[in-house]
Amino acid sequence: MKQDALELVRKCNSCQLHANLTHLPAIEISTLQSPWPFAQWGIDILGPFPIATGQRKFIILAVDYFTKWIEAEPLAKITEANARQFLWKNIICRFGIPAKVITDNGTQFTGKVFTTFCKDLHIQLVHTAVAHPQTNGQTEVTNRTILRGLKTRLDKAGGQWAEELPNVLWAYRTTVRTPTGETPYNLCFGTEAVIPVDIGVPSHRVQTFDFNTNDEKLRHNLDLLPEARREGRGEGRSSSSITAGASPDYRWSLAGPPPEPRRTTTGASLDHHLRARC
Repeated sequence: MKQDALELVRKCNSCQLHANLTHLPAIEISTLQSPWPFAQWGIDILGPFPIATGQRKFIILAVDYFTKWIEAEPLAKITEANARQFLWKNIICRFGIPAKVITDNGTQFTGKVFTTFCKDLHIQLVHTAVAHPQTNGQTEVTNRTILRGLKTRLDKAGGQWAEELPNVLWAYRTTVRTPTGETPYNLCFGTEAVIPVDIGVPSHRVQTFDFNTNDEKLRHNLDLLPEARREGRGEGRSSSSITAGASPDYRWSLAGPPPEPRRTTTGASLDHHLRARC
């Protein structure tokens, strides 16, 4: 009976179609749509804080939902004009026009100035439900992280939070985030930042850096990227099914490309190779 069941499964069309990848029939590889980097941002207001220099007592903060990159700026007043200027200067001018912006129901985000600005740029503006901040959960989590960082660094010197904010942002951007397994800096720029620990105990990248060859090495890495993509095409599919297609992403540091795949051989193939050379 067990053998009969096994034969039935082997001949069942539905079982073959929904089996593991290695048992799937060969299909033509289709073109993938290009992703939209920095497509969705969440924006929120923190404060009021103890009054800092320039009468600043608020923080306007934005976080990209994928890379977890954050932009923040201390402000004295939170107005529609300030919110619009922050969106333009800190997000659009640096990362391009997003597809969606998520905010709370504060008047600085629901007023005509801000909403018209988003409408003119075809940005979908989404407001969270009243008394339900979880709708913008990514921003709320980031808010807690920033507040914790400020409290840890300042202790009782609360009025210096504006001067300490860049340090907290830098630490956040260069720390691995659990959802992605990468630092926001790496996801934004394709390489890790040189941080103080790389200088105190010089890393390999710092020790081997050469002004004269750095540009050449960067161009070399760029030249290797198409080759690495070609080698990765069609993984998990039979070679006969590959006609054209998408390529997986390969990321590496400035130290060089990823190692070549390990190659194996058998006694028969080695014997054939040696005989051919004799």
